[in-house]
Amino acid sequence: METSTRRDRQRAATVAEIKAAARGLLVEGGAAAVGLRAVARELGLTAPALYRYFASHDDLIAAVVADLYDELTAYLVAVRDTGADLGEQLFLVAGGLRTWALDHPAEFGLLFGAPVPNPHADDHDLTPSHQAAMRFGAVFKDLVAQVYRQQPFASPPEEELGAELVQQLRRKSDVFDEMPPGAVYLALTYWTRLYGLICMEVFGQLHWALEDAGAYFDAQLREIGTALGLDCPPDCPPA
Repeated sequence: METSTRRDRQRAATVAEIKAAARGLLVEGGAAAVGLRAVARELGLTAPALYRYFASHDDLIAAVVADLYDELTAYLVAVRDTGADLGEQLFLVAGGLRTWALDHPAEFGLLFGAPVPNPHADDHDLTPSHQAAMRFGAVFKDLVAQVYRQQPFASPPEEELGAELVQQLRRKSDVFDEMPPGAVYLALTYWTRLYGLICMEVFGQLHWALEDAGAYFDAQLREIGTALGLDCPPDCPPA
């Protein structure tokens, strides 16, 4: 048992070193630089030796993705928990996502530069990386649901959204703590709005219009907060 435990610890340490090396290559050269041979060279190993720890390149990337999502989620939760109320927490989480993304552009690109497989598809197993992605998404989603439970915000009537969209939103109401379709619509709208702004800034697609997109992001965030019936604290979102 002691030998097995020691072997498990050694294996876990090697796996951690492999993932750290892969992340280093990601930061230096982007996702294309993270090859098994390149990782092996960083560690002084042969490429076949890595197969004792990861069955394929995709498995290694998936493990790195899971770690990054969990790192980001932990960061956002820590930032959120410094807020005095739901309003401040929501502003802090949104600003915190932007801060992490700008500080880790390569990691952000790996996480959000490719589609996330549909966890509800019949042929899809919810892997650890996808579970980690769901935990990340729940930070924002659950906060909006709490805001709605505390004081329902005005949302568009169903007839304005159209029957097809309303049906889709209603089918997902359990994911949004049973909020009605109009409220789910606004939650998705505000999330994609903030997410889209962060993506454009990280990927350098706002330079033509704004030298510093921070003030624009803050203005958009305050506008969203007002629509949700929240007051933006004077000292957030964080710089």
